[in-house]
Amino acid sequence: MIKTFKEFLNKPRIVAEVGLSHEGSINKAFKIIDKLAKIGVDVVKFQTHIAYFESTKEENFRKGFNFKHKSRIDYWRDHEFNKKQWTQIFKYCQKKGVLFATSPFSIEAYEMLKHLKPLFWKIGSGEFFSEDLINKIVIDRQNIVISTGLSSWKEISNKISFFKKKNTNFVILQCTTKYPSDEHDIGINILDELSKKKCFAGLSDHSGSIYPSLLALAKNVSIIEVHVIDNKKKNQPDASSSLDFNQIKLLIEARDKFFIMNKTKVNKDKVAKKLFKSKILFTKSASLKEKRPKGYTIKKQDIIFKKPGTGYGYKEYSKIVGKKLRNNLKENVLIKKKHLI
Repeated sequence: MIKTFKEFLNKPRIVAEVGLSHEGSINKAFKIIDKLAKIGVDVVKFQTHIAYFESTKEENFRKGFNFKHKSRIDYWRDHEFNKKQWTQIFKYCQKKGVLFATSPFSIEAYEMLKHLKPLFWKIGSGEFFSEDLINKIVIDRQNIVISTGLSSWKEISNKISFFKKKNTNFVILQCTTKYPSDEHDIGINILDELSKKKCFAGLSDHSGSIYPSLLALAKNVSIIEVHVIDNKKKNQPDASSSLDFNQIKLLIEARDKFFIMNKTKVNKDKVAKKLFKSKILFTKSASLKEKRPKGYTIKKQDIIFKKPGTGYGYKEYSKIVGKKLRNNLKENVLIKKKHLI
């Protein structure tokens, strides 16, 4: 099990955002952890809501969905876990060999789970602006992964400066708070800009597709965060912006392959030497276009190049042109030194 944030950041990590897919059922949460651990995610991430400290009846539901709850605060309340249940979930993640992480949506949510000592705390795009929560986590010298789905460059730059000033370990995630995000919303260019600011960067994606994550992985980012759902046809707020288990499995396989390719430096000279036999097989040598008799003086126009590369190559015309044939020589036979006078 990974023990330090530095170790965690030594390769791209896949964070599976469960969100509220557990629907308030700890048994469903366990089943989701089982599936995610089996396919090899690094982190199973939840959201910790304490409705009373987070929301009011004035908070509207996201448009386009029908809920049985009268208000969003009722929705949060219906999906809450208590401290004992969160401890069970944390220990279950440990048992399954995956890291536990969560996004606290209030100081009270953070305080409730602080005893678990997760490797990092995830700050959502909305909580990016919750200075009281972030200050508390920073004061406690905790590691932070933070999304920027609603933030301007000035706000992001200020946050980076703040974290650096406080010597806080952090990762900035490019994100667009749109569900789902399409190709025009992803902002892969932001990853390049973040790298210039000398900080760890990653992508929190809401597209419901693996393509943005694949492109980000090709850039060797630190973290890929994607929402997960067991059935994308469910009428849940994050269904259209989530990946199913098969998609996440494919993403993990790609991550592992990309990581090897990114870290492996190829020496072309050594490779060429190693593949010399293949070079002979795939390259061409000089032969005659037509059969020529003994004593015939070879002209440049007589020559055609054919595989394999075991005879005279393209740069060796001078060794052939003007030379006479020792014996009759058929076409489709590579010209060798023994054929020439």
